[in-house]
Parts: sequence; C-alpha cells; structure tokens
Amino acid sequence: MAGLIKKQILKHLSRFTKNLSPDKINLSTLKGEGELKNLELDEEVLQNMLDLPTWLAINKVFCNKASIRIPWTKLKTHPICLSLDKVIMEMSTCEEPRNPNGPSPIATASGQSEYGFAEKVVEGITVSVNSIVIRIGAKAFNASFEVSQLRIYSVNANWEHGDLRFTRIQDPQRGEVLTFKEINWQMIRIEADATQSSHLEIMCAPVRLITNQSKIRVTLKRRLKDCNVIATKLVLILDDLLWVLTDSQLKAMVQYAKSLSEAIEKSTEQRKSMAPEPTQSSTVAPSTLQVKTPQTSNAPDLNDAIVKLFSDFDVKETSHHLVISHLDLHICDDIHAKEKGNLLILNF
Repeated sequence: MAGLIKKQILKHLSRFTKNLSPDKINLSTLKGEGELKNLELDEEVLQNMLDLPTWLAINKVFCNKASIRIPWTKLKTHPICLSLDKVIMEMSTCEEPRNPNGPSPIATASGQSEYGFAEKVVEGITVSVNSIVIRIGAKAFNASFEVSQLRIYSVNANWEHGDLRFTRIQDPQRGEVLTFKEINWQMIRIEADATQSSHLEIMCAPVRLITNQSKIRVTLKRRLKDCNVIATKLVLILDDLLWVLTDSQLKAMVQYAKSLSEAIEKSTEQRKSMAPEPTQSSTVAPSTLQVKTPQTSNAPDLNDAIVKLFSDFDVKETSHHLVISHLDLHICDDIHAKEKGNLLILNF
C-alpha cells in the first residue's frame, strides 16, 4: 500500500522536481503524510505554474525539506497541505523574451490535456514556507527578496476561505475557468544594488525596503481545453508603509526601472501578439448551449447565472496593481552631500 501511495505522489510531484526518487520520501500510509528532503525543483514547470512574464526567468530552485499532508478521502473539498522549510530561488531578467509559458504541468503529467480533477486538486494546494530567498540578476542591478512565514492558499471570489469547489468559476460555454489564490507573509525584505559592470550614474546607492504582514491576491484565467493561462490579475496590498529614501537611492530606482523598460515592453508585445482572438469563445458558446439545454429545464437559468458570475469576476487582460492604505515617503539628502538639511515628506 505504501508503495502505491508513493507512486501516486511521484506521478504528480515528479513534474515539479528533478530526480525525485522513492527513497527521498518518508511516508506515513495511514495518516497520508510524507516528507521530502533536498529537492531541486524544475524551473520551467514553475514558470508555467506561476505564469511569469517572459522578461523574467527562473534559473534554479532548491528546497532543503518539505512535508506533505494529503486528505485522500476529501480531495474535492479540502486542500493538500505542503510545508516547506527553506527555499532558495535564483532568477534573471531576459533582454529578449524567452519562450512563452506552456500548459499546466499537472495536466501533462496525468496524461490529459483538459482541465480535470488532477488540475483542480493541485490548484487547491495550500503551501506554507518558513523562509524563502529570491535572488534576481539583471544587467544593471542585482536584487534580493527575503520572505518569512509565507502562505499560499485558495479562496473564493470574495477572498474568503471555504470549500475548494467554490474557489473556481468554470464556464463551459466560454471554455474558460477562473481560480482565486491569496498569498500572505509575515515580513519581506527587499534590496537592490547596482552591478559592478553597469554604467549607471549611481553606483553606490543600495535600495532597501522592509514590509510587514502584506498580501497578494491573484486571479487566474485558464482555457479548459489545454489548461493554458490566458490572463492574470495580481493585486499587491500593503497596509501602512514608511519608506525613507536618500536622493541617490531615488535616482538609482529610476535607473533600475529604465534598465528593465525595454525588456518589459518586448515581453508585453510578445504576449499581445500571441493572445487568442476575442471571437473564439463567442463562437463556441452557441453550440455548447444547444447541446446542453435539452438535458434539464433549469439549464438555461443555471447557464445564465454562471455567465453572469464569470463576467463579474472576469480578467480581460493581464494586469498588476498596487494598493497601499497609507504611505509615508521621506526623501532626504545623502550624508556626504555638500548641502545638508533638505527633507521632503510625502503622505498618501
């Protein structure tokens, strides 16, 4: 029995990891609990799952220890819980857009191309990470993100916890599905510094920011036929934020943003050029409705309700948003500046 369960876990997790073998899994058969150690994760698969923009690439991901709890008899309603100890991720920016993100790894691993049970189970996974370090290398600067006590979990359209069956809105007429995820953390430390080889005017002005108890809300829209992500809406929500910047740090931030602008623009153009025609979903709808309507007299009302609900929360195109409840931004002169004493305080 233990061997069978190991095979089931490997079948779905092997797509996320490299060289995962049964001897790395310590599994409690009755409790549905397992443990994995020293995992190297598959970069391309993670890019597909996270729907990263093509100007950003994952180079390497390592996890020292992971534990998993699987509610075998309640997979439709209760999430699989995955707990990670420490994760280290190395990323880089791309001057030219990389290849577009592919289909869901779970769909391809389970031998199916459509959005099915395996995809629903994996999308509902709750992930907890004690510590995660993300290092990003760019042409003009290096950046690092240190996050503590991060949690990723599924929610309904109103951003509330509940039954996993209500964390998605599936519209067969459109051939699309919306899923909702929330990410929160206890603390994040962000630092960016110019590279030695860069030609920026500001060479010695590292930018630092520390925030507490923030969250990200993500809405994903996928195609049912191949599980590809069509569009993503990401909202970063911060509470009160106090940020003190020197004049040179502010200039450095502007330079860092300029160094990425061309790559981001190319990636955006690539995504627009590969976007599906807007008329595709509307052409499928009539035939789907004609087939399903005779099955029950309540089908039209149910279909109308689904269409309205989907439209209310639909993601038309990929977008990123920042919401800050209160921002205190202090800009001051550098310590070594010839003229001291200048201070600008902005309250939002």
